[in-house]
Amino acid sequence: MRSIAAFSVIAFSFLAGAGAAAAGTVTSVKASVASADVGVTITVTASGTNPCGAAHINYGDGTAITYAITGLPTSQTHAYDKPGPYTITARGMGNCDGEATTRIDVTGQAAPPPPPPAAPNEIASLGFTPRPGIVRQPVAINVTGRGTCRFILTFGDGNQLDVSGPFPQRVNHAYAVADTYTVIAAPVAPCVGKFTERLQIVARGGERITGLTIDPEPADVRRNVTIVVEGVGTCAYRIDYGDGNHEDRTRPLPDRLSHVYNAPDSYIISVVASGTCQGRAQRALDVR
Repeated sequence: MRSIAAFSVIAFSFLAGAGAAAAGTVTSVKASVASADVGVTITVTASGTNPCGAAHINYGDGTAITYAITGLPTSQTHAYDKPGPYTITARGMGNCDGEATTRIDVTGQAAPPPPPPAAPNEIASLGFTPRPGIVRQPVAINVTGRGTCRFILTFGDGNQLDVSGPFPQRVNHAYAVADTYTVIAAPVAPCVGKFTERLQIVARGGERITGLTIDPEPADVRRNVTIVVEGVGTCAYRIDYGDGNHEDRTRPLPDRLSHVYNAPDSYIISVVASGTCQGRAQRALDVR
């Protein structure tokens, strides 16, 4: 009986020792650098005693991963998206125990957010040829994009067209009256990307200055004089008031201006077009 009892004590001691040896411990964690720039990959190493079949690493930035491992030490990599100080925590899991922490400082600018994914079917642009257009002559309305779309093309003169098919799309349209029109390409779901553009239509002969009117005539000193630059389309031009003052303007014609003359005299008012606009005009004004 004594020998049986002795054997039981020895067996229990052996099993207890084997149980104690079956659990490892995480005792430390280190980053490969004390500081790093945003987006730079660092290495985090957890060390300790074995056996250890899993280690949980919390990088302090909202990322926490449990890694299946074959033993300690274990090294894992990570990159931070934003600057700041972070606490890294490593903890043993399963047949492994213990916890350790370290710190890392991340410097630099936060990485920009990724661009939104491109829609598979989308209007990308709306353009015209020629621009400006000419009364009663076809204007090519060009719609570009990705994929295949159905969209409603509104011409701005009361007419519209239902268009469907792959991009690019080209539609010809003629306008009967010189004016500025709002043209809209409005997608029908699931297509996306609404575009609105202004299109100027000018009379035959193009944008031009045709004349100059003045009111009152003659004019009084220190009283407003109304000057109207007559013409067609939107013109860039310079007006010289004849008193040493001038002004550069780009406006739809006719364009109305006002000016005050502070001394009596006879003034020559002249207007000269520039750019794609043509024409000039000149008038004399007596100020009393």
